[in-house]
Amino acid sequence: MNTLTEREFYDRLAEFFDVMTDWQSRLAIELPFIETILAQHNARAILDCACGTGWHAIALTQRGYRVVASDASAQMIARARINAERERATIPFAVARFDELPKMFDARFDAVLCLGNSFVHVLDDASAEASFAAMRASLRAGGALILHNLNYDKRMIEKPRWFAVNTGTLDQRETLVWRFADYGEARITFNIALFTKNENAWSVNVQSTLQRPYQKSELENLLRRAGFREIAFYGNLKGEPFDVAQSGDLVIVATA
Repeated sequence: MNTLTEREFYDRLAEFFDVMTDWQSRLAIELPFIETILAQHNARAILDCACGTGWHAIALTQRGYRVVASDASAQMIARARINAERERATIPFAVARFDELPKMFDARFDAVLCLGNSFVHVLDDASAEASFAAMRASLRAGGALILHNLNYDKRMIEKPRWFAVNTGTLDQRETLVWRFADYGEARITFNIALFTKNENAWSVNVQSTLQRPYQKSELENLLRRAGFREIAFYGNLKGEPFDVAQSGDLVIVATA
């Protein structure tokens, strides 16, 4: 199976991305915990370094935070700019990989957000170390990184194949997005099938990319090598305790 790079994958996915997510419900669930962590670190200046189509950055800006945002995908950033303009949110956006952050933004932030299971696209140790070092360098002393991954300690045992189907309308076309995974020993092939209906006929396009299923211990070791000090673990973005055998997500709050 041919796989796309992270940038290719999300460039092609960008026009469907807001069909895939009920943003109103997701933000209602996630923002209270995120804002609790921001308050604990006296955080007002935020870098969202995996912003996708921009909705976390937009919501935080509307709540009075000073937010800048980046993503590796130029097409995602293009969509984020459109969404921000529509919502009248003034946000500087940039196309950047994680390891490019310090040279892209000449500032130190109170918090860095890396949400949406985005770090799994960093596939090797050297790139992972460089990425966490760049996030650390983007934070002031005492600032916080909020990292959101799936719980791969659990997932690599159970190996769920099929995930939720999302439906919606795109350019007046009925659209269906179906996510599924193929598991190898060290990598996951993440696939998205994009169905669109034109008149009475459906067409489908399947695209695939590689992910690295980081275990909790791997992430903790990488973060400590990057200079993060206090590290806390949660089971989701509602702030529930992390249970390695039960939690669907792994959320890490690491202090610089």
